[in-house]
Amino acid sequence: MDSPREKKTLGAKLRDIWHYFTTYEKIWFLSILILAITFAFLFPETDDPTYTLEFNGLAACEDATLNFNGIEDAFIIDSLTLVGKDGEETELTLVSADGKEITEEYTVTPDDARSLVYRIGKVNDGDTLLLEFEPDGESTLLCVTLTCGENSERRCVDTEEAAETGVGDFYVNPLNYLVPVFVITLLYLIDVITNIACELLISKQSKWNFIVSLAVEITEILICILCAYRFATLALTILFWIPCDIMSFIIWNRHPDKRQSELTIVKKLKPWQDLVLAAGIAVWTVGVGYLLTFIDVQGGILANSNITVKNVLCYLDACASAVGVVNGVFILLRYREQWIAWYIVAILETVINIMVGQWILLVLKAGYLTNTTYGYIKWTKYIKTHTADIEEDTKRAVL
Repeated sequence: MDSPREKKTLGAKLRDIWHYFTTYEKIWFLSILILAITFAFLFPETDDPTYTLEFNGLAACEDATLNFNGIEDAFIIDSLTLVGKDGEETELTLVSADGKEITEEYTVTPDDARSLVYRIGKVNDGDTLLLEFEPDGESTLLCVTLTCGENSERRCVDTEEAAETGVGDFYVNPLNYLVPVFVITLLYLIDVITNIACELLISKQSKWNFIVSLAVEITEILICILCAYRFATLALTILFWIPCDIMSFIIWNRHPDKRQSELTIVKKLKPWQDLVLAAGIAVWTVGVGYLLTFIDVQGGILANSNITVKNVLCYLDACASAVGVVNGVFILLRYREQWIAWYIVAILETVINIMVGQWILLVLKAGYLTNTTYGYIKWTKYIKTHTADIEEDTKRAVL
């Protein structure tokens, strides 16, 4: 009678996990982990607000100007809006001293005289000018002179003092996160750690990546909700990725490699299938991206972004979600092309992270790009070996 198998201790199980990974994989994982922790301290999520300075009851003139002489440090001017007596708002296009039109946010600095003076253009009697800005240095003192015909109004405001004491024509525009921002930073860190662990397990053709992936999905759902952004990704995660992870675990468990049971059999697509998928992704991106532009959420990580940035992010999010669906199907069906999909997703999300200032998550994208290369090479080698083994088994069966 066989003796019962000896139960392993926790220490023995941890040693088995340690030896399961190659030296390269251990170095890669630990390097990304250290970088993520470092970035979490260097670039924590912030809820620094923007501010609005209001100029009321303007006199009519044909060529109003703004002059920022007197500032001690740089300021970013996010937007300039003219509000008429009827309440109609007009986003202004400024013209610099050298005649250059400025349609997006710009920076004024005391060391660059060309960045300090701008033409606004025509102002009607009784209009209100709203200047939205944020400090871009140590000094929080903004000085600006509005000249309209023969009238001139100079305003200097210290954003820190004014935010505490309150000024009638000075407003704070907070981001209004649902939780303290350190929680967002912590979720970013968890997202990086669980994602790179999941990616590494996929590259090793391990079915256990899908269990880790469930932790990834929960983390990313929380990030989308708390940051109030990427609604296509949020819906995709809830409705697609979580069910897909569960189904994929079951399917991968049913297709172990005959020679190495810890591996799952993987395969590759035909060229015509690639073309059909590319067309589908393009249609999804345009359609879903357009629909997302109608969603207007107050607060969150995009609270102080202009409409152009928000719209671009909608289309990027739609494209990332489309490629994500394809990627999920590829993983479910064990196709090598899922690594190519990961490349595209990683690049799209890198652009999104830069646009909204999620610097910690750039560490994750660096991990994606390196491990995707590693995984693609490993799966390609396996497919060649596995195909050769099948051909050899077929020849033996015939003989």
